[in-house]
Amino acid sequence: MAESQAILLDRVPYRDRDLILTLLTKDFGVIHAIARGARGSTRRFAAALDLFVVSTVSWTLGKSSLVTLTQASVIKQFPGIFESLHRLEVGQMATVLLRDLTFEAPAGEAMFLHLLQTYTALEIADDSDALNHLLLLAVNLLDEIGHFGRNCPRCGAQLEPPGLLLLADGAVLCRSCSHFAVGVPADQLFTDDKSSFDPSHTANLIATLMSGTLGRPYQLRGLS
Repeated sequence: MAESQAILLDRVPYRDRDLILTLLTKDFGVIHAIARGARGSTRRFAAALDLFVVSTVSWTLGKSSLVTLTQASVIKQFPGIFESLHRLEVGQMATVLLRDLTFEAPAGEAMFLHLLQTYTALEIADDSDALNHLLLLAVNLLDEIGHFGRNCPRCGAQLEPPGLLLLADGAVLCRSCSHFAVGVPADQLFTDDKSSFDPSHTANLIATLMSGTLGRPYQLRGLS
């Protein structure tokens, strides 16, 4: 029997009443679990397997790659995210973004805490600021897996605005090195005042960061 705090990343109906879950745990990284009888259950798991919920989950190992969830109880919910369609969409994007990155690198406690911080910020964020919290999450997660640094990869100079460009390979160059480069303006990564940035630019910046890291075109999307 194992136990940890967890956040739901994905769930798929299975058979008549079961769920196949992808959970980001604080202590064990990502686990894939089956929750038997969870569909329609109002007592055993209640709201613990919903979106934007931090839960304590317990599970046992089985013969397959799936662990068997035995118990789940709510620690914290973020109902404010559901009060705005835009915040809901960004929250779903944050969940999917983290799920996609865990295919590329193991998830640790830091990733769990970054996603928790994003949910906390989104719950009270203005709609105009929601995408900036997603951008911060992307940068923090990429930094955790070693794909984002604070120095120019070409000359080693410390990165600071203005004039930074994000290349197609996900690298951020200093102003001097980016003079003849083609990419997306990345000044937004290094300033605390993001209120003047166009949301479409923010979304493009996140998508380009992810595309460079994953080595394929990446489109921001919510849960299906």
